[in-house]
Amino acid sequence: MKVLVLGASGFIGYRVAQAFVRAGHIVYGQTRSESTGKTLPAEEIVPVVCDPLVDAGRAIWGPVASQCDVVVDALAASGGSAAALATFNHFLSLVSKRPRAAPKPTYIYTGGLWSLSRGDGGLESWTDERQPRSDYNPTVAWRAEIEDVVLLEDKVNGTVIRPPIIYGYAASYVGVNIFEPAYKALKDGKKTFETTAAEHTRWQTIHTDDLADLYVRVGERGNICKGQTFLAINPASERLTDILDAVVRITGLESYIVKQADPKNAAWVSTLNAKASLGAALVGWQPKRMSLVDGMPIYWPAFVASKDN
Repeated sequence: MKVLVLGASGFIGYRVAQAFVRAGHIVYGQTRSESTGKTLPAEEIVPVVCDPLVDAGRAIWGPVASQCDVVVDALAASGGSAAALATFNHFLSLVSKRPRAAPKPTYIYTGGLWSLSRGDGGLESWTDERQPRSDYNPTVAWRAEIEDVVLLEDKVNGTVIRPPIIYGYAASYVGVNIFEPAYKALKDGKKTFETTAAEHTRWQTIHTDDLADLYVRVGERGNICKGQTFLAINPASERLTDILDAVVRITGLESYIVKQADPKNAAWVSTLNAKASLGAALVGWQPKRMSLVDGMPIYWPAFVASKDN
């Protein structure tokens, strides 16, 4: 297949593009950065340097997307539904120009697991792929608009993958909100680091390599995944304070200070009890990497290496 990954220089998109390459596909990677575009060929990813919104796809990524069997939208979510809809609608305009007998392309939109958050624990917070979205975290309510459009569109095999808290390598938000403060404390000779947490918080997590594997499996089986939403999560949740305790143990720091969450951090400290089943049932997906707590002796040095190199 030919695959286009939008946001190929991002934490999710980069690993997804690499995974499609390893699976034997021809992979194009969109990035806004000229410097990043120069690094993608070393990973056997064909760079497509443009801004999907400013360019509108007509001159650069449009011709590439028009011949691709799979398009993965892994663009940063900061643009909200308007940006995501504009990107998807442009791809639809390209699809309409394909021969009528041509196979439907697959479009995978990257959602988020916080769209399903329901509370701080107990049966009311339990969810899976079959459960409707909730309004518990209003900061992510905008995702509903783009997800519904992608899932209901007949011109493509539209699917949604919802990642949870992602770890591995540079560690994504785990790196920003936990590893980075601990790393800085060590550099500054301090014994304590500060982070946002809550005693009740349990996270659903996934290693970025396992997440990328799900994208490949869904992309290769787009016709049977059309209209489905996949939760990309490990079999068991992890308690946030256990993760923080593991950081203390591996770094030699003495403790951490918990900051109270403000409304902007409501999703970060919310508890989600979820069970993923469609990934295994439809595409044979099973996470393989160790959990964040169990693998801390590997994941902390990986983060430090990403900072020091």
